Amino acid sequence: MRSASYVLALATLLNFVNYIDRFILAAVLPRIKSELDLNDFQLGMLANAFLVAYFITSPLFGRLGDRRSRPRLIAAGVFVWSLATAAAGLARSFTQLVVARAGVGVGEAAYATISPALLADFFPAERRGRAFAIFYVAIPVGAAVGFLLGGALERLFGWRAAFLAVGLPGLALAALATTMPEPRAAGGTRTAAASDTLAVTLRALGGNRRYAGTVLGYAAYTFAIGGLAVWMPTFLERVRGRE
Repeated sequence: MRSASYVLALATLLNFVNYIDRFILAAVLPRIKSELDLNDFQLGMLANAFLVAYFITSPLFGRLGDRRSRPRLIAAGVFVWSLATAAAGLARSFTQLVVARAGVGVGEAAYATISPALLADFFPAERRGRAFAIFYVAIPVGAAVGFLLGGALERLFGWRAAFLAVGLPGLALAALATTMPEPRAAGGTRTAAASDTLAVTLRALGGNRRYAGTVLGYAAYTFAIGGLAVWMPTFLERVRGRE
């Protein structure tokens, strides 16, 4: 119980910081545009660089999570995304920013694919729903803090300071992530995932209509909400005159 509670608390904290780092970009996008003289297409590419890197590397980390130490992989992911976030504050060109945001996507892919499976192995089925409710509430809270904190830091110290302020503390959290234990007896999820081939798993999931419908619906939701989240601060400044 103590180990499970500790892992849940730390994973939720990391998820909170994860979404702060993810949405800090949107809060400072107008200032990046003016300082680096970027067009709207380039600004959109900054968000897409994160998503493409996340999409490509997630299956790799999912596979590694079945075979390697999951706490170490999570810690590596936190380290990479935090370092990449801080590096964005030092970027002097569009290319450097794209590389930094792609690095955030790689780091977050490592964390996001492995941490739910780790949590599932610490909690029995009858308590798993509550654990995931706590874990995932960090998403909207972290996103909101990312917008507010990014805007506040940008106004006081500039947009570069916003990236540095939220990225550098994550390096300490990466070290803390290594203290998460691996469950002695995985709750069946890890063994099953490791025993099936990728083709078998994908075929089974593709034949599950509820799962396929959920994935497609969530993809559409992410497309709409993601675009709104990235461009809303820019819209409010350009169209509504808010700063």
